[in-house]
Amino acid sequence: MLEPDASRWMDMKNDGAHYAFVPTTKYSGNGKARQLSTLLFSLLLAPYCLLRALFSGKPDAIIYSSPHPYGYPGAWMAAKLLGAKILFEVRDIWPLSLIELAGMSPTSPVVAVTAWVEKFAYKKSDKVVSLLPCAKEHMVKHGMSPDKFVWVPNGVGDADIAASNLPRTTPAGNRVIELRREGYFVLVYAGALGEPNAIHTVLQAFALLKSSDLKVKLLLIGRGVVRKRLKEYAESESLDAVEFHDQIDKQDLMGVLRHASAGYISLRSEPIFRFGISPNKLWDYMLASLPVIFACKAANNPVDEHQCGLSADPACPQSIADAITTMYRLPEDVRENMGRSGREAVLQRYDYRELAAKLAIELESLKNK
Repeated sequence: MLEPDASRWMDMKNDGAHYAFVPTTKYSGNGKARQLSTLLFSLLLAPYCLLRALFSGKPDAIIYSSPHPYGYPGAWMAAKLLGAKILFEVRDIWPLSLIELAGMSPTSPVVAVTAWVEKFAYKKSDKVVSLLPCAKEHMVKHGMSPDKFVWVPNGVGDADIAASNLPRTTPAGNRVIELRREGYFVLVYAGALGEPNAIHTVLQAFALLKSSDLKVKLLLIGRGVVRKRLKEYAESESLDAVEFHDQIDKQDLMGVLRHASAGYISLRSEPIFRFGISPNKLWDYMLASLPVIFACKAANNPVDEHQCGLSADPACPQSIADAITTMYRLPEDVRENMGRSGREAVLQRYDYRELAAKLAIELESLKNK
């Protein structure tokens, strides 16, 4: 039996922000319970916004940002009734994500409903905000006026920047320091160990490098559904250069990264990446002044754009092995310049204060419209 989540009826404050929760039902997994919770959220959003406005005052703008688009009509209705501007923040392209990532049929009723919501949102929003830099053309084709598009990527906050400057002691950090003292080049991957992350190809790359003269270690920091399989492969191939470490919190991770030689990021190639990507772990590496090996195929390539590392094909172990070899053999000052370029780019373009200021300018521009 599904019960309302009592904790979600309570407001909360965090870092100066006031959060109010739309009461829905608890669920686990991706079954009918989740679908019911999504439906309740979408139906309750408009009346809940109106109720909040009654007690807290009318908003100037409503920004609808969610993993799914189904609540947008409710947010739009609330905005119209309250005389507020409405912004639609797109984190994933729907319904293409359902078709291309989840394998749903293009003729599915769910896809048809989602496509209607998508077009409605693009047409009715005063601004469409997206962290995907190359999504504008798709949105225009589906009803958005070109002048509505605003690119606001993921970024880093004050806590991230402070953590990147502070020494922290962790087992993984101590291991990196120990390996560096022994003369190793330490490549770090920090993040999920799942199928989309394509970590198996970097292990295959290390299998190719076993006979080389490279003094390299790979530290995988994180957890995920394929971690066990990856460890079994590493053991079967006698990959002594590969080490697995438990997931650690963000601030401790920044302490680890500041001692590493380079960061590694990979994503399995997907057609949906034609709209671009905005991976948080990449900004972490760049903030830590690490040169980066970027094994991703997408419409954008921040590593090339900011000249802070090397690129590789995520599906090709030899391409990854070549990138590792090239990075290893680069002069230390060249790698340091890459790391410096990455950090400067993050602080100048991906600091949340800068991104918030950009969004504030867009909101200000709507005042007289």
